[in-house]
Amino acid sequence: MGAALTLFLIATLLISNVFAGAQAGGLQSPASTEGSKPGSLKTDEAGTSAEFERLRTEGFDSVYSLDYKTARERFLQMTRVAPDHPAGYVYLANNVWLETLYLSRRLSTSVYTGGSFYAQEKDAEDKFDPKRDREFNDFIRQALAATKARLAKNSKDVEAIYYNASALGIRAAYATSVKRSFSRSIADANDSIQLQRQVIKLDPEYVDAYLSIGLYEYVIDSLPFGWRLLARFAGLKGSKAKGIEHLELTAKQGKYTADDARVVLLGLYSKENQLDRALETITYLVKKYPRNYIFGVERAAMLYRTGNAEEGARAFGDLLKEERVASQATDMLNFQWGEALLARQDYNGAILRYREVQRWTKSDPGLISLAHLHVGEALDALGKREEAMVEYQVVLKRDNIFDSHKLASQYVKKPFVAAKS
Repeated sequence: MGAALTLFLIATLLISNVFAGAQAGGLQSPASTEGSKPGSLKTDEAGTSAEFERLRTEGFDSVYSLDYKTARERFLQMTRVAPDHPAGYVYLANNVWLETLYLSRRLSTSVYTGGSFYAQEKDAEDKFDPKRDREFNDFIRQALAATKARLAKNSKDVEAIYYNASALGIRAAYATSVKRSFSRSIADANDSIQLQRQVIKLDPEYVDAYLSIGLYEYVIDSLPFGWRLLARFAGLKGSKAKGIEHLELTAKQGKYTADDARVVLLGLYSKENQLDRALETITYLVKKYPRNYIFGVERAAMLYRTGNAEEGARAFGDLLKEERVASQATDMLNFQWGEALLARQDYNGAILRYREVQRWTKSDPGLISLAHLHVGEALDALGKREEAMVEYQVVLKRDNIFDSHKLASQYVKKPFVAAKS
């Protein structure tokens, strides 16, 4: 039961974290005697604390704006201002993780909402950049060492527990999303949740920690009946309503995680078919972070889901007209546009978008493979079986992406049939 539960949890955590990272904390002075609030910097120098907070704010604004180079510079400066504080190291690891997802075109909720991403042969892992992987793990080790040192002095240091949980949560999400190493993520994910519960127990007013607690409540209650029953026998209880309530509280009152909570809620509103609320949430994020075109893509796709296909098409088209976006992510935009059209069973429109993915010289190889797979599905749906077979054969000759080979082989034997709308 633990594996199934944790994989569900990680999947949902990924949806919530791919844009903003794990629960950003700021720094303030002085710290309380029982433990400290999110990100408090134990220093008598008010100027140092102010500098730390400035760097944090600028760093996370850069992360939200997809400017990972500037974010890295700010977070490195944080470690120089306060080398014994875990925050800078946690943020640096988080930045490496998110940039890796960005470069591999995995910084989108649609990647994680279907079953294909989680299809995997036993003990198999995706290819990854070993240099980037070492750097990520070095930052995590430094973060955990800093939290350990603080907890050795005060076992009830709420801030240290919080950052410990954040570091473990990021490590679990990195292993899942970058390597698709699900089994290795289980212990970290479970430990992270338990630590967040400790934070709440020590300080119920620590609103930012309710982000993970609320998500956990929702996930437990979202399990299939059999797993949910086993969870109850194991003493694990959850409530979708309570989980969403915690998340909405965090969105309204969270000091540093309000926008993270909004991203979580975006995924959950979408899952619960509360599409108007999802559209309202993503529209807010688009306005607040105009440089983050991935938010724009999510909004365009949501417009399609809410029945505003014409407005959705304009939104995708406007994004492709932006030089910065078109030069960096033409493949991702066209792929997501194709997904939106395929979901509406506009097969000819979807094929046009997927063909653009195949044509663009800088397209990600994985997206090209998936574009061929989806073109085959669209052609099958249009009754063009011979043309569809060509696409499936192309997929089988390319590297396996998620379960692309499995699906292509399946469709070679039996044509793809669209689900009834």
